[in-house]
Amino acid sequence: MIQYGLVLGGGGAKGCYEIGVWKALIELDIPIKAVVGTSVGALNGAIMVQGDFDIAYKLWTNLDMQSVIDLETTTLLDSKQLNLKELISSAKRIIENKGLDITPLRKMLTQYVNETVIRQSPIDFGLVAFSLSDFKPVTVFKNEIPEGLLIDYLLASSCLPGFRPLVINNKRFVDGGIYDNIPISLMVKKEIKDIIVVDVSGIGMVRKVNLQGLNVIYIKNSEPLCGTLQFDGTMCRNGIKLGYFDALKRFGIYKGKRYFIKEEKDDNKLAAPLQLQELAILDSMLDLKANSIAANNIINYPLLRTLYKYITGKLTSSSIIYAAAEIAAEVYGVERLTAYTWDELISEVLKAYTAVKISSSAANNEGLMKNLLRSTRLEDLEKLDIKGLASINTDFENQDINSKLYRKLMAIFIPKVCIANVFTSLMLWRSRES
Repeated sequence: MIQYGLVLGGGGAKGCYEIGVWKALIELDIPIKAVVGTSVGALNGAIMVQGDFDIAYKLWTNLDMQSVIDLETTTLLDSKQLNLKELISSAKRIIENKGLDITPLRKMLTQYVNETVIRQSPIDFGLVAFSLSDFKPVTVFKNEIPEGLLIDYLLASSCLPGFRPLVINNKRFVDGGIYDNIPISLMVKKEIKDIIVVDVSGIGMVRKVNLQGLNVIYIKNSEPLCGTLQFDGTMCRNGIKLGYFDALKRFGIYKGKRYFIKEEKDDNKLAAPLQLQELAILDSMLDLKANSIAANNIINYPLLRTLYKYITGKLTSSSIIYAAAEIAAEVYGVERLTAYTWDELISEVLKAYTAVKISSSAANNEGLMKNLLRSTRLEDLEKLDIKGLASINTDFENQDINSKLYRKLMAIFIPKVCIANVFTSLMLWRSRES
């Protein structure tokens, strides 16, 4: 079995994502022979080598700002509650201290990081820091770190700009992201060719590496994570969940572009391929036969372009359904970080649609359509109730002239909403027919 090297990028609080990736790797039983990281990637990497997932999860899900930075110097970060005099005083204190005090982070690492276990582990470990005193990077593996100084080097690697520089043997160190935030080069140095890279979209330099001859698997957050200093337990839980699902999708456990789909053999009811009869009704919904070829192209192009973004491979009668299902789920705000079959995802779309219909009224729907007609600027369109628009006139077989007109406008200006509307209509029709 292939043994991988794991590279963890820096990014402050965004590092929660890496814990989710780790959970997926454990479940997939993927062997790791070395872990390297920069900044928070180094902190996470040390705990991974230590083998304590439960500790890592507990730390991240209970994290807050005071766990990382001394409360005395965090008042500036809560500036909305300070008057000008307090802001000036707080800023002066930080400058005098030459940065934010991360003593709480040291205490936390001292409590949970076991240097002996890490050194004895068969998994190698390396990190990147930057020496201000020598003005050069420091890249070290665990056997190169002096005994008793592992936590110091971890803090040196994760000393973000604005934090007080970490002093080791009279030399000042800051965050390794200044030099290389995703240190693949450390794996190259160890001649490890099978590499998993976790990129949390952190701020920092990324050094180019010649990847020829390497088998590199990239895992990157599929939606924005929290801010670099947003140490919040709830946000970190979401980040862990996202890392977990993204990693499983990267290794082929889940399908889908936006959502996480587990395919099953009997997954063929609502998600069945488009039929010829259905295609004819779809043409009617957009009134394509009544238009010229040029007019039809104006309507079709934004729809097809949008669908293609959610399709891997060719446009087929099946892939259209799958793409439209994800688009509709996104428009209706269906929970993303959950595993679905295609039929389950479509069922959630219909539940969301029903909730919208219950909360809306005929007068409200008429107003929505009039607003769509009046909207001539992108800013106006962005203010529209897209869930409401997607739920208007979803009778698959009975469409009046006004419905067709508004649907054409949606196709041109807000194609996702049009696709959600047409898809909802089709799924309701299938539900009745089955």
